[in-house]
Amino acid sequence: MRLRKATAAGSVAVAVALVLAGCSSIDRPDGSEATKDSKRSAGTAPGQPEELGPPIASRDIQISDSGKLFPVKVELYQLRRDSGFVTLNVRMTRTDTAGNPDRWQIGSAFEGETISLAFSGVTMIDRKNRKRHLVARSGDPDAKPGQVKYLASSGLSSVFVEAGQSVDLYAMFGAPPDDVTAVDVVIPRVPVFENVPLG
Repeated sequence: MRLRKATAAGSVAVAVALVLAGCSSIDRPDGSEATKDSKRSAGTAPGQPEELGPPIASRDIQISDSGKLFPVKVELYQLRRDSGFVTLNVRMTRTDTAGNPDRWQIGSAFEGETISLAFSGVTMIDRKNRKRHLVARSGDPDAKPGQVKYLASSGLSSVFVEAGQSVDLYAMFGAPPDDVTAVDVVIPRVPVFENVPLG
């Protein structure tokens, strides 16, 4: 299963009013059942990794889940501006032996400090303007924790990844000023991607 080309226009429109909530000043940057297909997606995004070209960077990590360690390759694709937003796409692939019966439940692995079961803990660091950009939100800005809706892959409690399989995840941010040509990408549990070009 691949990423679908859709983000509801209504959600994006509402999110525009909330984007400022996803940007804060900083003193310094800190560092459903798996399908038979080898690739699957979580949520919707404006583009598929295949359409974005080859990954521009990757990290090999170990993810701990329920007392088990899973080797995962994280591939980052080109960041792209569109209509005042920046979309981040990543592909995560389990690199262990296909015969391993254990499944990795993504769940809360990348949600950050707020309960969301979404790919919402990702941040972009604009070193030039000393800003940290958070994932854009849609819906009620006063929603309680666990009820906030993010413009990001969601429902990750039902996403299970088997050995050898990949999952595509995305997150959207309010775009930095046009003169910002690179940012740091911070994903929970993953070493920082520094100086990532911003198209």
